Formats: sequence, C-alpha cells, structure tokens
Amino acid sequence: MMKKTAIAFGIAALACGAQAAEWMVTEDHKFEANIDVGAYFQQIKNSTGTSLIGVGQTTSSVLGAGLNQIQFKSTKTLPNGVKIIGQIELDFDPLQDNYPAYTDDTKVGVDIPVWGRLTAGQWDSFMEDNVNEALGFWGIGDTAAYTDEPLAYVKGAKSLGSVDSKHIQYYNKYEDFELAIDFNAGYVDTNMTTPMYGVATTLGYKIGDLQMYLGSATLPGWYSDAAGGTTAAYKQNAYTNGTGFTANYTLGNTKVAGMIFQAQTVKAESYNIGGFAVQQTIDAWKLGFTMQKVDYGSTDQYTQYAFGANYTLVKNATVFLEAKSLGLSSGANDAMEFGMKYTF
Repeated sequence: MMKKTAIAFGIAALACGAQAAEWMVTEDHKFEANIDVGAYFQQIKNSTGTSLIGVGQTTSSVLGAGLNQIQFKSTKTLPNGVKIIGQIELDFDPLQDNYPAYTDDTKVGVDIPVWGRLTAGQWDSFMEDNVNEALGFWGIGDTAAYTDEPLAYVKGAKSLGSVDSKHIQYYNKYEDFELAIDFNAGYVDTNMTTPMYGVATTLGYKIGDLQMYLGSATLPGWYSDAAGGTTAAYKQNAYTNGTGFTANYTLGNTKVAGMIFQAQTVKAESYNIGGFAVQQTIDAWKLGFTMQKVDYGSTDQYTQYAFGANYTLVKNATVFLEAKSLGLSSGANDAMEFGMKYTF
C-alpha cells in the first residue's frame, strides 16, 4: 500500500508543474506542503532587567524564530462531499544550533457540506486571527510590527493568556456570514473556583470590500503550554474574558483596519484597546503603519505605534524593515527588525 501511494504521489507531483506545493495524490485526495524560511537582525529594549542588562537597554541578535515553519496538509473528499482534514505544523529557529522544533497549528477533523467543519488540535482561535490580531495584518517579522494584542499582553509584556491549546473548533459559512465557536480545555485551581474550559464565539459578515468581525471569549483559569518540554505544564491566565469588534476595508492597493476591544483581568480590572492600521502597496513595495491607544488603568495609558516596509525581490521572497514603540518607560520592549523571508 505504501509503495502504491508513493508512486501515485510521485506521478502527481511531476504533473503539477510550477505549483509544486500542492498535489492531487488521487482525484479525491489533495496534499499540500508549505515551507517558510527566514532570518532577521533584531534590536529590542529590555523590559525586566538582569544582572547584566538594565531596563531599557538595547540587546541585539540574529534570529529566525517566528519566521520558519514546515506545514503539511491533507484533504480527502468522500463521495458524499464530506472532507477529512489533517494538518501538521512545526516551528523552529534554524539560526540556533540544536534548537528544538515546536508543535503549532496542528489539527484533524471533518468538513460536512451545509453542516460545517469540526476540527480538534492546537492553533489560533478564529477570534484571535480575525479580531485580536486585526491590526498586525501587514507584519512579517517576529515582534517589531505588532503592538499589544488583546488577551495576549499586559502592559507591553506577554501575559499568560491563551486560547490555543487543547482546542476544538466549529466553523460554518453561509453566504456572507461566518460563525466560529472555539473551545479550549484548561485546568481548574485546587479550590475549584476558576473555569476549566474557555470558549470564543466569533461572527463575521462581509459586504462588498468591507469585512467585519465581532468576537467574545471567556478563558479557562489555567491553560496548557508545554513550553518546549515533553509534558504539558499549566499556567495561570491573566485574563478572564474579552470582547472586540474589527473591520477592514480594501480599496485598490490600500487596506485599512480598525479595532476596539475590552478585556477583564483576573484582578477585576477593565482594559481597553483601540486603534487602526493601514497598508499601501506600491509596485513591489508594501508600507504598513499601526497606531493604537491602550488603557490599562488610570496610571497606565499609552499610545503605541508600529511601522514597516517590505520589498518583494521575486515571488514569495521578501525583505523587510519593521519597528515599534509601545510608549512604556525607558522604551521597554520597543523593537526593530530587518530581515528576509522566503516561502516555497
């Protein structure tokens, strides 16, 4: 059986010509391979301080984290139209010797006509992709293009919030409407006072070139993150829930996006984030800019900026320069990245 499949796969690969990342193994079985490689020079200002580096002092490095991944997808279509879906993705940093590869965006499930798609695994929720991360759509690098993301940052530093691990998603689309419900399993504390499960519900609507999303999420008290180890470790969430609305509009070579978001922390604090982003395409150039205001309480209010430019050398090969300012004291977590990314 393996030999027969391998031969069919090889013939299909030869027949597909320039579209080498996608093969029809058989008439009802599609296989995809997507590979990203990249490297960048990064400067970032320290946020916590160590015995060697003070708060706000700049550290420099050459990295590949966030730009390198290998992804395989398989879709088998049954005679009744039902699709069996499988996906595996690994992230890694090839610029560091003997660096581990991490699981990311891995899923398995079924897509049933009319009834919708049900998948399980580990990947970003639909709300995270389309609401929380709406202003970072133009970024390429690892961190320098991105201002504070709702439910993922607290005052410029990454929090422990997560809606990715141990994930089940229901998704369906009807005409111009989309609905996604994402569940993720976590862990309750010893007093059983925090929720074990999280759920994010997102509704999308498209009219012409205007796309809108409304999402609301509750988070488990603790979430699973192996953090490079071989067993899952549970970490406490910094947030309990959040609700946001985003809209993006494309007009010719210009795309703009706006977001408003409110989040509640485990300390019963209410955080508000709002901003906009714009990308302009000029021939092989793309220019991006983001501005947002964050309100982390009466004494913690910041205006944050990110900007960048990238140039496409050839198809799927891009060089980029990106930078951000988060408005924190001493410039903590401000960053700049210059590098190249190639997809094949």
